[in-house]
Amino acid sequence: MIIDAGVHVWRPEAPDRPWMPGRKAHLPEPLTYEKFGAMMKGVGVEHAILVPPSWEGDRVDYSLEAAQKYPDRFAVMGRFPINKPEERSKLGNWRDQKGMLGVRRQPTIFHRLIDHRNHLNFDQLFGLS
Repeated sequence: MIIDAGVHVWRPEAPDRPWMPGRKAHLPEPLTYEKFGAMMKGVGVEHAILVPPSWEGDRVDYSLEAAQKYPDRFAVMGRFPINKPEERSKLGNWRDQKGMLGVRRQPTIFHRLIDHRNHLNFDQLFGLS
């Protein structure tokens, strides 16, 4: 069994799907899950873990759409808005979302947890304090 872990799939930027200011994709054309699925089949990759790309912010909807449409092929490690205390309650049922495996830890974001001025600290994030 071959599993590709950590794949970004995305739609083009649009008014209803704005990207984060100053961010852009690493490829000139969007990589849809349909296109990526065909690429996987062509090289014998059976499964992929999708990680929503950073340029889309904290959105997980497109990756979840892929996992829900093709549950035997895709699953998601979702981006979680750690800098938004009001979103913390979502962690309790994060994995209840069909196709969601967990939270993607992004070191460039998580290292900021030490800075208590702007972000939740780790204990607050996971309800340990």
